[in-house]
Amino acid sequence: MSESRGPGSERCFSCAVAGIESLKTKKDKAPLAENSERLEPEQIAEICEKIFSLPVEKVTAPGGKSRVSFRVHFPGKSIIATQRIYPGRMRMEVEVLKRLSELGAPVPKYLGGTEQLFFQEDVGSKRLTSTMRQESAIGQLALAENTFESLLRIHTAAAKADLAAVVPALGENESWVRGLINSSLTVADRYGTDHPQLDMDALTARLTVPATRFIKWDSRPGNGSIGADGQVYWFDWEHCGRRQGMEDFAWLAGDEFWPLGPEVVVPILEYLLPAADKAAELAYLTDFITFHMVQRLQLIHLRFMAAGWVNVADAMKYDKVGVDPQLAKNLCARGAAWADRSTLTRPMTAFFQDCAAAVDGFGRSES
Repeated sequence: MSESRGPGSERCFSCAVAGIESLKTKKDKAPLAENSERLEPEQIAEICEKIFSLPVEKVTAPGGKSRVSFRVHFPGKSIIATQRIYPGRMRMEVEVLKRLSELGAPVPKYLGGTEQLFFQEDVGSKRLTSTMRQESAIGQLALAENTFESLLRIHTAAAKADLAAVVPALGENESWVRGLINSSLTVADRYGTDHPQLDMDALTARLTVPATRFIKWDSRPGNGSIGADGQVYWFDWEHCGRRQGMEDFAWLAGDEFWPLGPEVVVPILEYLLPAADKAAELAYLTDFITFHMVQRLQLIHLRFMAAGWVNVADAMKYDKVGVDPQLAKNLCARGAAWADRSTLTRPMTAFFQDCAAAVDGFGRSES
């Protein structure tokens, strides 16, 4: 990696970003295609120096070396370089970032790309997970409102950009829905609890919905960050698609790192959602989030069986699953509260309570 060029470097960075399209060769303008081999940080640095005509001071891995996004540090500035396993997903992610950022949605700006990787704005390292954990109760409430509002802004921009037409449908088959619901039986076996007595047909009908609205899908708190302007930005768009629409709020509020239950989340959404569909949207969210939280419990158990409890600070820093006994029990408490809001999911209340009691038998936290 080159040494710093000195005082003129920041101006050069702005020029490079503004003119990146003109720096591409004819080959570069072809549809992005994934390289068969994963690039190492040194290779990424060389590519960035060639494209941006700036010295790279270092390349770091925000999510750890096993991840596919790297922070490229120029003098006084940084960007994110991302490579994906599947070329189709990378092309889709680029298109999503382009359309959303052009409409002012809270996502990283697309800065260009090559056949091997693409570049995007660095929206900061202040992840939503750790920030929420550090806030006071009042601070959490304010940040939660800003976070839900940021997702709604993305949904609005996506509708204007007609993104639902360029992303795949997610979970639209009845078999997928039945698998989602039946995961509660699998998790009950893993945690050593009784099977919940569910109306499978009614739940399947309830959660089988038209895939008509664009969603991020993987809207966990770990995929959100607080920018320098205090705004919540969302990154990692490779799994986006279309479904009912409220699933994004389920991924957020149903995560083990999210500290707030329905008694806080529902009033915020009642305030933010359009009046016409508010009741129906919240009713669907209640049923879907219940089974999404079951998925998180399953992940926690799988990771615990593989490697035991983890250090919570490290899990937040590297965006790992929150394999921690207290996080698991907190998740169960919120799951029970959500389940109790709906007749269809009410049998899951005891399920979550039993799972929480079973966590103590797993082992001791190492955090």
